[in-house]
Amino acid sequence: MALEVERKFPGVDLNDLRARLLKQGAQCLGAHFESNTVFETPDAALASSGRLLRLRSQEWPDKVRYVLTVKLPVQAPAGAEQCKVREEREVEVADANSMRQILEGLGYSPAARYEKVREPWLLNGVEVELDILPFMQGAELEGPVEAMNAVQSCLALDNMAISTKNYHQLHQDWLQRNNLPLQRSFVFDETQKRAWRRQLGLLEEDGFIFPEQR
Repeated sequence: MALEVERKFPGVDLNDLRARLLKQGAQCLGAHFESNTVFETPDAALASSGRLLRLRSQEWPDKVRYVLTVKLPVQAPAGAEQCKVREEREVEVADANSMRQILEGLGYSPAARYEKVREPWLLNGVEVELDILPFMQGAELEGPVEAMNAVQSCLALDNMAISTKNYHQLHQDWLQRNNLPLQRSFVFDETQKRAWRRQLGLLEEDGFIFPEQR
């Protein structure tokens, strides 16, 4: 069983955090563009039971990776009170469109889409994700609890606001604060998307045709 133990820091200044990572000798694993589709049953059985089924594309200038992930609820280990903890099972997929068709054939359908630019760093066994989403910027730590606590301190994040919510929940909060209609998806507009893809050195198309784009 692979446990995903993570802690989010919404609104952190990514430029300052990047400078601290460099000062600590962290290794940058390469920024990339992410596109995600969350699949659900007609009666929303997955969400109601705390499960998530997701098909993700990750794009770098020299490669594209597709990953199918299921996340399951699990009891948090001791000391992880400020962390979001779930069991995570995932597998790399060679053909994302075929996998989408398989999921649809099993009765799942796309329920939400979301995109982000992710810049992962590795520091003392902890992944530090610098994330840019259409509605916010933030950072995420993922790894063993004690190691996360140590990295949090050395990156001067101890006094920053911590959230155990996922990005979908943070998006709902943002919509409510701004008196906007609630919706599950959050994607860049075409101008933003082209700009980020150009900055990352990516092609215009990644070859992954989501149902909403057909």
